[in-house]
Amino acid sequence: MSRSNPLPQVAAIYCRVSTTAQSEEGTSLASQEAACRAYAEARGYAVGPIFTDVHSGADLFRRDGMADLLRAIKQREVGIVIAYALDRLSRSQIHFGLIYSEADHAGVPIELVTEKLDDTPVGRFVMAANSFSAEIEREKIRERSLRGKKTRVQSGKIHNHSAELYGFRRDKDRGVRTVYTPEAGIVQRIFAAVAYEGITIRSLARDLNSDGVPAPSEGKRTYKDGRVCRWNPSTLYRMLADPSYKGDTVLWRHRSRGAGKMWQLRDEGEWIRLPEGTTPPIVTAELWAAAQERLRTGTVSTTRNADRPYLLRGLIYCSVCGNRMYTCPEHGRPMYRCSSRGKALGACGGKRVNGDAVESWAWSQIETILRDPSTIIAEVERRRQRGPDAALQSNRDATARLLAKLEKQRERLIRRYADADDDSFPWELVEREVARVESERRTAQALLADIDARLGEQETAIVRLDSLRTYCDRVSANLEHADFATRRNAVEALIERVDANGRDWTLIGSIPTGESVGVVSHSS
Repeated sequence: MSRSNPLPQVAAIYCRVSTTAQSEEGTSLASQEAACRAYAEARGYAVGPIFTDVHSGADLFRRDGMADLLRAIKQREVGIVIAYALDRLSRSQIHFGLIYSEADHAGVPIELVTEKLDDTPVGRFVMAANSFSAEIEREKIRERSLRGKKTRVQSGKIHNHSAELYGFRRDKDRGVRTVYTPEAGIVQRIFAAVAYEGITIRSLARDLNSDGVPAPSEGKRTYKDGRVCRWNPSTLYRMLADPSYKGDTVLWRHRSRGAGKMWQLRDEGEWIRLPEGTTPPIVTAELWAAAQERLRTGTVSTTRNADRPYLLRGLIYCSVCGNRMYTCPEHGRPMYRCSSRGKALGACGGKRVNGDAVESWAWSQIETILRDPSTIIAEVERRRQRGPDAALQSNRDATARLLAKLEKQRERLIRRYADADDDSFPWELVEREVARVESERRTAQALLADIDARLGEQETAIVRLDSLRTYCDRVSANLEHADFATRRNAVEALIERVDANGRDWTLIGSIPTGESVGVVSHSS
């Protein structure tokens, strides 16, 4: 939409809290929305769409509400954006710069209930300073929290952060754990079932759910879609591997790698072992060791029994629920089963898939492509005509505009600094501003490099696809005798996924194989 078109006289409201708990307390989404509505009414703005997020302000790209707001701004569907405070938009200075740059480019002003944004050099400095202060405060809070936790642990006490370990409750004053009898019995049942009865982890999770045993996350986690918490294999594996259940208290074993990423195991030299008696044992050391041995030999056995390689391993998904399917031999026959059976929502009802049948069908589709390179040539041309991903390119343009603006700010500040010869010149203020702009500039450069790398990956994919023509010429003459490695390489190159349910299969790939590009189906 052209910027010359008039903006609609509609105000969008954006509200954000960091956690579900916050959304239920004083700084709730409802109280922010009420304040923004009152602000709009006092100024005669018509309130339009409301965008909300329950997510960290340090993250920008995984906030659905913010993504929808940015799309509305880009399409000029709103005439103004109202937020309660600057840190509700973002606690990251560079992320706020991107939001502001996108709104400024579309001609959509941003107004805050608790503070004023002026479109002047001083006003922009205040915005940057406030955003920088919010980011620094977030880092200070995190650093103080970590320091406090570590100091308490080093003093020989359990810290009072995070959820209770299943089977225990914390005595916060003494800094020790106490056994919680209702859950301790379940812990003993789990260890005995694995160590002595040989029950598989997946079956054990199923049994616990069937018996109505509350899962460890019950009452600690709330799902937006209303589903209930259930036992799953990953929960049981973590529990069985935790030495706390035999009375050994070892903390500071993991470190955070950032939002949305798996925790990283620290070097053993960084671990902190607390005094004996800090955590009372629920199972004996012998039972704990027997469970570890059972898990170890079970894993080895599974690896040794994997004599028959699976062509579609990791590429086949349940068409009922979308979960990845896992390999599961049945009476000597290769089968694929939906992994939902061991997850929180329980089995989705999807049917198991015969491995021989679906792999034979998928390979026949690949053979057709490999014997006729014209389909690959057509796909290469289609991708080249389509060009780079539009959304990624739009993000690149916004980041490039922000970087150009920061470059100009930096040049002006440096010139002003160089020309100054007056004792009354605010040296300290300008030095801080130069440092701030330089920090933002480096962050924007890194973000731009990341986007360019992603765009480059798309171009590389086209080149890789183009090279498949040579690959086709090399393998087409011996397809009937191709070994598993050759077939697997071809499958990985040409198939994105296979959706399956019983005898109904759909292959989704990057090569046109039917009426729809990249899609071919089978049903019987």
